[in-house]
Amino acid sequence: MANVSSSTTINQPVDQVFATVISADAQKSWQAGILDAKVTPNGPVALGSVYHYTTEVMGRRMETQLQVSAFEPNKKWAVKTTGVPRPVETVYSFEGVGASTKLTISMELTGGYPVAAEAMVKQQMQKSLDDQGKRIKQMLEK
Repeated sequence: MANVSSSTTINQPVDQVFATVISADAQKSWQAGILDAKVTPNGPVALGSVYHYTTEVMGRRMETQLQVSAFEPNKKWAVKTTGVPRPVETVYSFEGVGASTKLTISMELTGGYPVAAEAMVKQQMQKSLDDQGKRIKQMLEK
């Protein structure tokens, strides 16, 4: 498979963008389908913290978990799916550009999809990352 990546510049300082992206409460606003989100253990997010999500997909409620796999305040936050046959890691990188922040969201799509479906999966994941960046930007710039 391939990597997918999306970048956007947000007219807010890095610390504010970073804090919003890692906030479980804020994720309900910028991640599609999340009904509820919490982080364990209680306290500040750190390497190894686990996000617990309740989502709705095609009318069905699902519980999923993502573990923080990289954590560099105001620089990088990555989460990896847990309890699934093919874990996927999504990396959020933050770069100060003057008074703004360049946010780049990326993931590597691993194999296991039928060849005929690879292009469609890549297209769907690209749209998902683009949409996340747009929603974060809209939320922070309103």
